Order: sequence, then structure tokens, then C-alpha cells
Amino acid sequence: MEKDLEFIELFETYKGLLTERQRELFSSHYLYDLSLSEIAEPEGLSRQSVYDAVKKVKSKLLEYEKVLGLHKIKTEIKKLSVKLSAKDKEIVKELESIIGE
Repeated sequence: MEKDLEFIELFETYKGLLTERQRELFSSHYLYDLSLSEIAEPEGLSRQSVYDAVKKVKSKLLEYEKVLGLHKIKTEIKKLSVKLSAKDKEIVKELESIIGE
């Protein structure tokens, strides 16, 4: 389950680098919690082909994070913003706007 959350967070960070089809398959499985069979059947695909496509997306997400590290940076900024005191709310708002929160 924790691993799924990691991939969902990576997807939110890097989905713009994926094709529309990759976004559709990944979000159907991870965000909408559809089984591989539920995704495959209406598309006329095999369960295995959907599995392979989702696996490829997961691999790409890990590769993007390894090279770019944007998710790690975003996570660190979030941690720092939580530490800021109430008087620094303006800084927190600026940080949130930078990371798109």
C-alpha cells in the first residue's frame, strides 16, 4: 500500500511527461482502483498487456525521479513549510505556490 502511494505521488509530479494513454492506464488502475481486467476488457486488450503498460509507466516514473529528483525536492519543501512559525505564513504561501499546492 505504501508503495502504491509512492507511485501515485510520483505520478502527480511527472504525469506531464507521460503519454495520454499511459496517464489513462495508470490512473485507471491506481487512482480509480480498477483491476487490470476491468481496464482491459472495454479496450479489447489482454490483462497482460495492461499489466505490462502499467509496469512500464511505474518504471518511467522511477527513472524520472532518479534523474530529476523533483518529488524529493517537493517533499523537502513541504517539510520545511510545516516547520515555519505562524508569523511566516506569507513565506509558507509562497512555498506552496512554488510547489503547486
